[in-house]
Order: sequence, then C-alpha cells, then structure tokens
Amino acid sequence: MTVQNKSLTCAVTEFKYDEETGVFECYGNTKGNIDHAKDRTMDGAYQKSIDQHKANGTMPKMFWAHNPHELPVGKWLDMREDAKGLWMKGKLSKTTMGSDIEVLAKDGALDSFSIGYIEVDSTFNSEKGCNDLLEVDIKETSWVNFACNEESRLVGIKSMLDKNELPTKRDLEKLLREQGLSKKQAEKIASKYDPTPAPECVFAAMSKLS
Repeated sequence: MTVQNKSLTCAVTEFKYDEETGVFECYGNTKGNIDHAKDRTMDGAYQKSIDQHKANGTMPKMFWAHNPHELPVGKWLDMREDAKGLWMKGKLSKTTMGSDIEVLAKDGALDSFSIGYIEVDSTFNSEKGCNDLLEVDIKETSWVNFACNEESRLVGIKSMLDKNELPTKRDLEKLLREQGLSKKQAEKIASKYDPTPAPECVFAAMSKLS
C-alpha cells in the first residue's frame, strides 16, 4: 500500500484554557464518525503513533493550517487516545502568530484543529461506503479556520500543484465526490487519470482550474 500525507479536521470540543499557564486541552481529532471525505477513524488508530512519539521523546508539530514552511505556533505537551478521539494538551508560544491565535481562540473566533498524518493501514467498508482508518502516523496537529475536510483537501492539492506534484487517483476521486459527483461518476473520471510526472503545460492547466 502506498502511504500518503493527509489531513483530518474536526471542530474543537471541550476546549479548556488556563490563563495563568497558557496551557490548553482539546481534541485534535475525533473518531467513529464518517467525515466529508468518507473517512472514518477507528478505535486504536492513533495509539501506535502515540507510543512511538513517546518512546522517541517527540511530539507532533503544532502548525497554523498545516504550513510546514512557517515556524511552529506552539508545542504539544501530551496526547492520548480515549473513547472520543485524540486528546491533546498544548501551549501556544508568545510569538506574534502564537499570541494572535491565543486571542482569537479566547474570543471564540478559532475553534478547529486538524491532524496531518500518513495513512499506515486502512480498509474500505462497503456496508458504510467509507474508508476505515485503522492506523495513522501523526506528524502534526494544526489550528485551522474551517472544520471541513473539503477545504483541507483543496489546500493540499493546490500545494502539490505549486510543487509540480499531482494528486493521487484516490485523492482526485474524493475531491470529485466532495464537489457533488456520484461515486460512479468520480470513479469513472479517476480511472482515466494518470498521476505520473507530467509536462509543465499540464501543471499550468491544472493550476488554472484549481
């Protein structure tokens, strides 16, 4: 199976902020529900990644909107998988960006997180019509504007085009489904798509469409 960099987004639930220490708690992602991209995170999907991070003395990065080209906006202090999903504890840095996010979060203007991950193991659930994520490798957890997987996927594909890369057949199919096409229509279009290196003119044409 080919691993891919992806993102899962959810609204903040049970957000708790300590004004004295600047430490906050939230869920980076929840599980059990089918999202707009027809993915469903299953029990135990985060655990191996959590264990590996803790064994290595590392934590996922804390970014703004999955942007690895900018400095982090804070640091994650702890994480665990519980019955609801990926619980995380973090602290925003007293940088310009970190302070801006802190103010907006207190005002309720920011209320969403998204995890950036690599899909390690999954299976298609024909009964539910979704992709069940069995194991994910968590690379970063970002503050984001929209609790909407469509937005995350569009941003990711545009970023790939900027780097002269093309989305996979599966990413294209999901994007088409999110734009209103039926499963059969999306599969038919994606089946004729060849995500191999293309001439510059193809990238230019796709960039205009996006």
